[in-house]
Amino acid sequence: MPSYRINPYVHFVENRLFPNTTQYGIFHQFTGEVLELKERVRLLLLAAKLGNPLSLSEEDLRQLGADGTQLRELLQKEFLLSDDRDPLRPFLEQYVARPRQNPALGYRLETGEISLVRTSMKRAVYSPGKDELPAIVEERMTPLSAEIFLLADGTLTLGEIFERQDKGGCKNLVEDRGFRETLEFLSDPERQLIKFTAQPDDLANPFQPVNLVPRDLYHASKWSLQSPDLSADLDFHLHGIDDASWEFDLIEPTVNHGLRFPSEVLGGLDYGSRFCLAALCPDVLPLLAHSDRLEVLEVGGGTGTFARSFIHQAHTVEAAAGKVTLNYHILDLSPALMRSQRALLSDLLPAGKHFQQDATAFNLPGHKFDLIVANEVVADFPVAAVRRDHSNDSESKDSQGAGQSVEWQGEGAGDVQKYNLADEAAPDFFLINSGAFRFIERAWEHLAPGGTLIISEYGAAGRYPEQSHHLNHEEFSIHFGHLAACAHKVGFQSRLLTLKEFLALDDQVLVLDGREEHLMCLNHVLEKFGVTLPYAVITKTEFETRCRGIAERTGLTGFSFSPLWRGYHFGPRISDFMVLIMNKPW
Repeated sequence: MPSYRINPYVHFVENRLFPNTTQYGIFHQFTGEVLELKERVRLLLLAAKLGNPLSLSEEDLRQLGADGTQLRELLQKEFLLSDDRDPLRPFLEQYVARPRQNPALGYRLETGEISLVRTSMKRAVYSPGKDELPAIVEERMTPLSAEIFLLADGTLTLGEIFERQDKGGCKNLVEDRGFRETLEFLSDPERQLIKFTAQPDDLANPFQPVNLVPRDLYHASKWSLQSPDLSADLDFHLHGIDDASWEFDLIEPTVNHGLRFPSEVLGGLDYGSRFCLAALCPDVLPLLAHSDRLEVLEVGGGTGTFARSFIHQAHTVEAAAGKVTLNYHILDLSPALMRSQRALLSDLLPAGKHFQQDATAFNLPGHKFDLIVANEVVADFPVAAVRRDHSNDSESKDSQGAGQSVEWQGEGAGDVQKYNLADEAAPDFFLINSGAFRFIERAWEHLAPGGTLIISEYGAAGRYPEQSHHLNHEEFSIHFGHLAACAHKVGFQSRLLTLKEFLALDDQVLVLDGREEHLMCLNHVLEKFGVTLPYAVITKTEFETRCRGIAERTGLTGFSFSPLWRGYHFGPRISDFMVLIMNKPW
């Protein structure tokens, strides 16, 4: 019977982001490929990792059913090897590349040595506290490891890189112990500085295995409920945010935060300015044909950068009667964010223009607005569960036939009926954005006739809400089809656009690959030369303007660029965002 051992370049990985759930996987340090393991297979592999040989016949694999199918896949991909198989030999003709998702950088010191700047690739922690940021490690590279790292640009195979070395008479890569040890140093789970691929076309995609750096995933701290009288999310926004900049730099980057500086992505404008131009046009805001003074309410003001840019840009807009002027207000719940808004907008908005209220039940007597904007905030609002009621299925079918109406139960069942949100094709269990419905109703009451409500958030037209587990509080994607149904029922006329369409955003622009850790590593090097990059979307043009001289002088290696649409940049994937425009009839 054939006997197998676990590949020495294969390692276990786990994901603990989901509450009360641990997902187990296995990954190959040379390829970055990850497979989620079935429980019995995981136990067999753990035994093999401890040195116990694994004997498997074709009959064993058949009898093991789904587990046998996964074991067969592990054999095909050489996660499991026969005793006589060299684990390095299959990679001799494969291309060597630096994975785009690794934040590590190499740069040349004045001594000529190459210094490596990195974080640990063994684990990643989401929602870190200020004492939980990943440590920056700087270490000298040996001449051989530095040369392989610098040559790993995806144009050379492992065999070709080996041929370039001074091998001291050794002509066989497989037998060159020093070369093998260097490969293990570069690719081990702590560093993951190089990967191999037989498909060069995969190199440009940050989400292909050759560009992945599989790690154990953990959550530093979910917000814990402190008061039994408040929902967890409401309590978080009242007491859980201490530092506005920290929250959006390192915990919950938003599209607005990532594009808060002028960018070629937005035609040379920043996010708030471009949003202003998109909103203050007759197609979106019909009132502009009749008035040049607008009452505006922003719901969820973040750090205040959106409002500052929106207000300044409005001064350039012309309505039928002349230049547009705004009477701008902000409604928010978080004291920390409100402090940031007041400090940033002290010369633009007096204290009386800031309101601290829950947006799902806000009430501002005496105020009627021409425009209400909720940008990247409604995902924070509560959701409600809905379940199909099967209790009377048989009786209903007998008495009413196939055309009987579906009955729903759960805290969201009333909204399903009120807004006609589900039909017989709906799943047996789903969530609805109940808090967003309440907000739309409140916005209707506070809009002047002819006024406009704009909601921008991540989600889809036909996908039920899903929780984002990487944040430090509960947040759910938006079912924009449901929001449109609610808007119609309330009385709005609405249309749905992608954020790209609404902002005329150019997602072909090349931007810096990498998120927070990559910016940390870059700044560790750049600060030595008096330069710092902000936590933001950085275009290739901007990077070269700021950093080209430093990069050329030091031979800085490890950074790369991809089109914005690829989605591997600071901040969320813009392709996930939509805009619902709702007009209240005259």
